Amino acid sequence: MPRSAVPIAVLALDATCAAEARATLDAAGVAPSVATVTEGPAARERGPVLFVASSIGDLPLDALASSPDRDYLLVDDVADELVVRVELLRKRSARRRSRREAAEKLRDSAMQLTWAIHMAETLDALAQTATGGVRELMGAHDALLVIPSGPDGAKDPIPNVSWSARDGRMPHLGELIAPLMPSCSTRDPNERWTAAPRLDDERVATVDPAQAPELQRHLFAGAEAGQFTVVPVDCDDGVTGALVVADPPTAHRTAFERSLLAYIGIQIGRAASELWLRDRERYAREQLNQTSSELQRLLDEMDELGVVIRSIADAVNVGVLFYDTENHPKLHNRTVETFLALAGFDPVTGLSSHVYASDRRTRVKQDKNIISETIEGDQRGLIYWIGDPEGEQRAIITEAHTIARPGGERLGSAVVTYDVTDLANAIEIREEYLATVSHELRTPLTSIVGYLDLIADSHDVEALGFGKEFRTIQRSAEQMLTLIRDLLSTSTHDLALRIEPTDVSTLLTQSVSAFRPALAESHQKLELHAPQGTVLAHVDAGRVKQVVDNLISNALKYSPESGVITVTLDRDQTSVIIAVADNGRGISKSDQVRLFDRFFRTREVREAAIQGVGIGLTIVKAIVDAHGGTISVQSEPGHGSTFTVRLPLRSEATPLSNLPMQP
Repeated sequence: MPRSAVPIAVLALDATCAAEARATLDAAGVAPSVATVTEGPAARERGPVLFVASSIGDLPLDALASSPDRDYLLVDDVADELVVRVELLRKRSARRRSRREAAEKLRDSAMQLTWAIHMAETLDALAQTATGGVRELMGAHDALLVIPSGPDGAKDPIPNVSWSARDGRMPHLGELIAPLMPSCSTRDPNERWTAAPRLDDERVATVDPAQAPELQRHLFAGAEAGQFTVVPVDCDDGVTGALVVADPPTAHRTAFERSLLAYIGIQIGRAASELWLRDRERYAREQLNQTSSELQRLLDEMDELGVVIRSIADAVNVGVLFYDTENHPKLHNRTVETFLALAGFDPVTGLSSHVYASDRRTRVKQDKNIISETIEGDQRGLIYWIGDPEGEQRAIITEAHTIARPGGERLGSAVVTYDVTDLANAIEIREEYLATVSHELRTPLTSIVGYLDLIADSHDVEALGFGKEFRTIQRSAEQMLTLIRDLLSTSTHDLALRIEPTDVSTLLTQSVSAFRPALAESHQKLELHAPQGTVLAHVDAGRVKQVVDNLISNALKYSPESGVITVTLDRDQTSVIIAVADNGRGISKSDQVRLFDRFFRTREVREAAIQGVGIGLTIVKAIVDAHGGTISVQSEPGHGSTFTVRLPLRSEATPLSNLPMQP
């Protein structure tokens, strides 16, 4: 509603002026609602005032200059000009009042628009509200808005949220107004513009449409274009968009309208930033909820997996212990608890009172921790008996395995303890059986061999006509006796050595010479390569010769006719090296793993029905181990084999366990 007109106050500064003014107004028929005469000093505070004074010097200059709704008239001119001056002042005041009311209405509408902008739920809704509101508010031909969809949009030269009040969403609007868009290189608004003039005091720029010809043709479609009013839209993180008001040629934006546009641009930027923040918060909440759900799922899976793993670990007849990187026990299964109870484990000291060696009687030293030694790799694979010898005892073997992440980071060690009681008992029974049978067979065979020797010494078997048969019987009996002795050797846990200085070169020459007579029928060739002079080593000569004889015998046995067997002798600063090579059938990698196991024979040898029982290499390894040496084999199927024995130049005469307890 427009406000009612305020009457013009004619302020006469003296009585003469007042009388003249009243007379003039009355004569002209001016109603009191239009103008009233007041006599006195300049005391009127508001509304239009016309001062009437006798002279210029009487005028109150401060009051006259305090408002644009002020005018004056000298008393000599009242009769001629007072009515005209009153009418002019009344109309001028009415126009100002009308403009003021329109400005207030425009400001209120702008406030409502910014409120609606801040209430938008999405950037599209914000852009639609802002462009439509600005076009209606300013009576513009069109209003355009381009803002980034997020803080990272500043990296894209064409922001991706573009809207026109007339056409709605315009994906290519950014390209059309690109010449008018601000640059994001600085936060100084006057330095952000690439093509538009500098911003005025209201931070608004007026741009000639010719600077954006494509946009001009799109908006005005051939009609005469007016001007573009460009308002920067500043968002958070230095990201800038633009609000463009397209006006017809007749439009002219007042300073008040431009300041309102600048204010709306500021509010658009703040609203967009709030939406970005809300979207980031919503995304963060969604990510947090998703992460929490995933974490809970993983925790549930871990709990279920832990139950499954513990159930499986408790179900198997194998002891499983897990130690961290500091070798502190962290996890074990039920079987371990059984083993610890049998071993008399003391949790305070970490030691056990009932742990015995393979003979079941020799107590392991009280301060010896077999678990720690297993983790360190010192006692892996050895058999221990746990439990009181007067009660239940169990045989165990421990192995340690490193637990690590896929990247190689070590997490700890898993110690696995196997109960091998049944296997150990079976091996012991087998050992006793072999020893008993061998002893029982050796006694009659010794008698047979002895009487054969007696017959050979007291009778001429050739003259009696059965010399060939007699030698066959004698040779077979000797072979049987040798085999039984080997069986007895493998069933004996201690192998005694008689160490003495020995010329290994001479020893090898004797062994090679002993085999030469057997080479005539097979047409095989046996060569010896040894350095000149003496190769002296402190060994058991008889046992070393047994090693060489076994290796040469195997080479001859598994080599074809016309095959070549080479015996090589060498030495270095600490060892004497004996190698026996052949060009026979060779040995597969899988068979090499069990090559030194007792009674092991490859499938090819069994199918070929080659004579032997599979204890020769077992005896060889036992003798080499007893000397503190090593034996290795290099072989490929079809390319022969090379056995290499390394014996220390000085061996100590200490009995060593010649056979591990293996099936």
